Amino acid sequence: MIAVSASERVARTYALSATEVIMSYYTLLEHSNQMLASVRNEDWDSLIKAELQYVEEVERLSVAEAEVELSDQQKLDKLQLLSTIMDQDREIRERLVARRTMLEQTLRSMNKKQKLEHSYRN
Repeated sequence: MIAVSASERVARTYALSATEVIMSYYTLLEHSNQMLASVRNEDWDSLIKAELQYVEEVERLSVAEAEVELSDQQKLDKLQLLSTIMDQDREIRERLVARRTMLEQTLRSMNKKQKLEHSYRN
């Protein structure tokens, strides 16, 4: 019996062809599109679901891609897809930072209100 390490089993599970690697990048773009739409619509539940799918695809791709040689055209396709994904990621992060800032302001305002109400009661 030949011993197979866990990492080898994972790599075999996720073995992809060069075309499948590129298709996986298109899948990442689809998840990124969903995440961007969710954040633009302030649909936080959908954002989390899309982000989980995105992370799963990234993990699958990171294991499988190491063993694949892409053609020059496929490398160009990958670069273009990653560029779009990174642009979307930038907008998603900017919108999330804006949302966090708004929530922080709301919490500060609520804390001030509670302190004022407490002061008036005492």
